[in-house]
Amino acid sequence: MSPVFLFDICHIIMKIILSAGLFTFFPYMTRTCFGFLALLVSFHSKGQRIVMDKDRKFLYSDSAGVTASYISYFGNRFAIPGIVTIDGKTINPADLQGKTVVYNFWFVACKPCVAEIPALNKLVKKYQSDSMVFIAITFDKETRIREFLKKRGFNFQITNLPQAEIDSLKKIAFYPFTAIVTKTGKLSFALFARPMGKNDEEGLFELLSSQIEKVLHEQ
Repeated sequence: MSPVFLFDICHIIMKIILSAGLFTFFPYMTRTCFGFLALLVSFHSKGQRIVMDKDRKFLYSDSAGVTASYISYFGNRFAIPGIVTIDGKTINPADLQGKTVVYNFWFVACKPCVAEIPALNKLVKKYQSDSMVFIAITFDKETRIREFLKKRGFNFQITNLPQAEIDSLKKIAFYPFTAIVTKTGKLSFALFARPMGKNDEEGLFELLSSQIEKVLHEQ
């Protein structure tokens, strides 16, 4: 069974769930399938391709993510409200002014989300500074996050928010979702899933590194 066929089937199932208002009853199934869609799309050629989300068409590529399409639908401003990390640190919008921010939206049961954590940790190690902030946002409860962190380190500052609030922030259903935001609060790069290849962890690290370097040199 080809990835393209599976992609189409999963998309049809999700449309039925969303149109019937059944998302509340099948939340993990829905999110997992969307994550699966994101993963499957990476099996296509390295060229650009169209990905559907809530009847919107996003032009996706392994080098540019969905940045252009995302901005065309939602604009280039990307901001979060004040948050409190699971370690008790308060981060307000004013604290992020003048800083480059990398946001990662994830959840524990999302295998593609977990698979990219090593690459994300490498980003923190390379770029962590007073002018660079890494924030991971999930709808998982704090107890579930802490149990996960006992087994696997995640070096982003982690916060949990209600699912509805996360949906209003990221605006698309796919997980994992990564956004790079400039010091002026503009979205510079948006990506779901990750590039596939002989070493997809290294591929993701190199892609996000190149996008961070681009932002730092432009500012």
